[in-house]
Amino acid sequence: MDDLQREKDDGFSWDYLGDVPQKKQEVGDRYQTPEFGLAGQLFASVAKVAIDRLGQQEGESLLREAVEYFGEQRGRRIGERVDEQGARRTFKNWLIHTDVDTDRNFPSVPDLDDGDLVVEVTDCSFWDAAAAWGLEEYAGIYCKFADHTILKGYNPDIRLQLEPRGSSGEHHCNFRYITKEHPR
Repeated sequence: MDDLQREKDDGFSWDYLGDVPQKKQEVGDRYQTPEFGLAGQLFASVAKVAIDRLGQQEGESLLREAVEYFGEQRGRRIGERVDEQGARRTFKNWLIHTDVDTDRNFPSVPDLDDGDLVVEVTDCSFWDAAAAWGLEEYAGIYCKFADHTILKGYNPDIRLQLEPRGSSGEHHCNFRYITKEHPR
């Protein structure tokens, strides 16, 4: 009897399911969407349905509102963690207390330029997972609005100049984090 028929006829037993851990180990993470990527696929799918249903302008407006709400909430919560430590809402503390594993989700090349932190994100689990489903244009909507509002919710004095991959034509995003008060 094949497994599908067995499940239909007999249901499950511990004996039947007993080799699942070993087989999962053999498969490894081959079929798993990495880290923040599942969120990218979910967001891009919702964005596609919203735009298909409401049209580009109204759909993107609704998505922007939702992303900005989400971003501000994320930033506020990161800030609350910093506050609980009795620390100030500095950019350094934002890096320490952020809610996403940036090393695994957004491998990057950081640099310093005139006191600003400049980060080139070369791979992005959010974008790459959405692109694997052909939905990168919809993932870009999140990218356009999220990071600015996360910082706004955390500490609005931290400024961000963002060049997303879609606008640069490159396969990376450029983030410039600015805290200095003097003009460039």
